Amino acid sequence: MNKSAVAQKQPFIKQVLPRWLVTVALGMQIAIVTILLMLSVFFTVTFKRNSPQLGSITEQVDYHFGMPSVAFGLGTIILLGMMILLAIGFSKLPQQWVLAILLIYVAAMQIIWLMSLNLVTYTYPDSRSLMDAADILLNGNINQFGADFCPKGSIRLECGARGIPSAYTYFSYYPFQSGPMLWYLLVFAVFGLDSILAFQIVSAVAVTALVAVLWRFGSLIGLNEKGHGAFTVIVTTSVPLLMFATFVYPNAVGFFFTVCGTWMIAEGFRLQKVWASSLAIVGGFLICGIGIVFKSTYQILVLAALVAVIFAVWHNRRVWQLVVSFLSAVAAFFVSKLPVYVVQTWTGQKFGKGMPMSSWIAIGLGQPDNMPAGWWSRFAIDAFERTGNDYALQSQISNDFVRNRLAFFAGNPSDGLNFFTNKLASEWAEPSFMTSLYSELGESANHFSGLGSFLLLGKGADVLLRFENVAQTVVYFLAIIGVIGLVHSLMKERSLGADSSQVFTRVLLCASFIGGFLCYLFWEAKSIYTLPFFLLLFPVAAYGIQNIADLISSIKKKIA
Repeated sequence: MNKSAVAQKQPFIKQVLPRWLVTVALGMQIAIVTILLMLSVFFTVTFKRNSPQLGSITEQVDYHFGMPSVAFGLGTIILLGMMILLAIGFSKLPQQWVLAILLIYVAAMQIIWLMSLNLVTYTYPDSRSLMDAADILLNGNINQFGADFCPKGSIRLECGARGIPSAYTYFSYYPFQSGPMLWYLLVFAVFGLDSILAFQIVSAVAVTALVAVLWRFGSLIGLNEKGHGAFTVIVTTSVPLLMFATFVYPNAVGFFFTVCGTWMIAEGFRLQKVWASSLAIVGGFLICGIGIVFKSTYQILVLAALVAVIFAVWHNRRVWQLVVSFLSAVAAFFVSKLPVYVVQTWTGQKFGKGMPMSSWIAIGLGQPDNMPAGWWSRFAIDAFERTGNDYALQSQISNDFVRNRLAFFAGNPSDGLNFFTNKLASEWAEPSFMTSLYSELGESANHFSGLGSFLLLGKGADVLLRFENVAQTVVYFLAIIGVIGLVHSLMKERSLGADSSQVFTRVLLCASFIGGFLCYLFWEAKSIYTLPFFLLLFPVAAYGIQNIADLISSIKKKIA
């Protein structure tokens, strides 16, 4: 091959190929978000109640399917118009002020909501089990972690009254819950046993910090003053974001740590000195490792970060960053396994491997009675108990179920389409992302009076649901516009981005969202699980408003 032929091929490999690969990925994201937009427009999923009192809400759902109402259409147009106008208005203010006001607003609204609820107990089963285990360790009752304390089937009165499995049984099911339990332990050690409000406030701090990181991601993908104004409006109108901290579970904290870690990696690609860049990348992945301690499925972001690293290095040719990143990712996954070792050493117990990963895919492909498609069922626990915690047999049972279920869908495509439509609608077209549901799972010191009662069950509940439904649809619509804008930018600039940190962030947001969608297409479903990936659309949706505002300005200039 002569030199001229080589010269012609190099630009394709170095520039054209990676740009087209990212374009294909962005096209896939457009297709996915378009599906979610259609689900949001034609479905509104709500949760059933056993009685008209607070605390009686269930995870059973009603699918409200049909053409959108005139009120919904008008509300969508009005909210979209207000967002554009407010984005332009915010763009005229100093950006530091806008960010500061936004963070103060997010923190204040969360605290107001948490204080209005003032929960003193929490009844979500997993939260109760983790709080119970944390209390046992803090009180020094290590014997209650033994296999002989309230074993399954025990007829002792004190065991029946617990209403939850023993610590040993629970961690035999879910050894990976050791990390979340240690977080409860840390919070309770600082603020007192079973301090529900303190736990929620710590989560609120994490959500506020998360907003700051997403703001920075917006800057890295190309948001200007109008874009940041748009981001501000999107955040301030996102009720699920402002209620996320109500869930007495470390999902919000874990997501913040994982996103914060990926932000550090992005900043590492901006640094020119080798030692500084390496330190930022290593530190970022280790922080990601802490994040996936709290929620194992946040590994999706770590894998997306590795994909983003490949494209960033493809852009800047600093191959050593790829080596550092992959070694750091291995260290991050190692860090995520440490809590199990810590708890087993502390308690002197061996919990075993627990349930295989395929168990959650089997649950996600199941159709439990009186529950939405793919939501939690006893399938994995029943397999665990039938096999006596035999990991290989559990894997075989789950794998056989998954194969048979996929074969059934292949032979009955209409049933498969109906199943996945219902599952996706319950995950992505439930306007509150379960935050209202989790706001009432407990006893309130205020007896849910005032704001809590008004928004959860009173006259404001229906208005809130309608607003959330419109806001959700608007975010999906704007995200499509934003991704299209990113594709146009790639084609116009004929490069992956201005610098490697921009390349990293654009690929990260795209790969993370696609990964989250594909994961929960098959994994055990809950809309609270998809909320973090919905939040990752905010910077992209803000980019959509920025593009609309720029188009309006361009039209005005042409008319003038």
